[in-house]
Amino acid sequence: MKDLLKREANAGDPYACLAMAYYCQTGKEFDQNIPLAVRWYEKAAKGNCPRAHWELAKFYRDGGFVTRDLSQYTFHLIKAAELGNADAQMALGIEYWTGYILEKDEASAYRWMRRSADQGSSRAKFYTGYMCSHGIGVDRSLAEAENWYSSSALTGDGDMFLDLGMGYEFGTDLYETDMAEAARWYKYGVDMGHERCTICWNSLLPSLENGEQDTLDIRLHKLRCSDSQKEIDARSFALATADEFFEAGDAEGALSYYEEAAGLGSPEAMFTIAMMHHQGIAVRRDDGVAIRMLSRAAKAGSEDAQFYLAQAYENGTIHNDEAEVIKLYADAASNGFLAAFYYLSNYVDHPERYVRRTHPRR
Repeated sequence: MKDLLKREANAGDPYACLAMAYYCQTGKEFDQNIPLAVRWYEKAAKGNCPRAHWELAKFYRDGGFVTRDLSQYTFHLIKAAELGNADAQMALGIEYWTGYILEKDEASAYRWMRRSADQGSSRAKFYTGYMCSHGIGVDRSLAEAENWYSSSALTGDGDMFLDLGMGYEFGTDLYETDMAEAARWYKYGVDMGHERCTICWNSLLPSLENGEQDTLDIRLHKLRCSDSQKEIDARSFALATADEFFEAGDAEGALSYYEEAAGLGSPEAMFTIAMMHHQGIAVRRDDGVAIRMLSRAAKAGSEDAQFYLAQAYENGTIHNDEAEVIKLYADAASNGFLAAFYYLSNYVDHPERYVRRTHPRR
């Protein structure tokens, strides 16, 4: 399989190049080699792979892997957006909106944001509504804004609603302070049972009746002390401790902490436990247990588990199920396992379009 991937990448298949870039960047399957990863991304980009352009744009924007270069950032950002990457379209819209890097152009900002929203991005839908409500790059229309807000609310999640609510309440990022709008977005999260939205909702209510409002520091302290944040912290601590034990050569000690992290809902821990059972590390080798844990990790959102479970279906380790293979590869690709685009391309034409259609971004 690796030999075929290399051959097709060397022959110029853009998704094979993307897979090679991802493997070299992450150290999965091949030794980590960032300069080589960048070269593979560049080769994939020359083949008009939208995701490769988007990855290169982020590299040049953030620096670290490559020297920060805003001209290269904007070049790859525009190419990725033009080729249909919804994340790049939203980012390009924000660049035109803010004018920090590109010359401020509100009409272009709205056009690119709308294209991302039309592809299903929940955040872009919100921004499109915001631009309609404030007449930014488009004629002001409260009715059109409400349509976009409603669509965003239907597809967004609690963390997004929390972020939007705090943006309105404290006037951060691109938002004008608006307590009623803050309450609206918090309430969407409350209705989903999102604890941190509930904390913000209850804290905001007195200020709607001219009561005292939290400072941002006080609100952040409340959120840090929430039960959900404590659970996240406990899960992160258990996972980090497990990794430390594993790196120190104590696989049995690592397993106990991986099991604790998995019990707290860590997809990464579930995946690692599956691999330990598959390889017989600190436990008796048992592929039945490994597959069950892999399935659990995939459902919890582990892109690694989704990818390797797809391969298990594909190679007959589990009964072959093409529909499940396609779904799992698409899940993995959507969650950032970029090599999955190459394997998905064996089943569907235009794998990036397929993933965009079946997995709209939050």
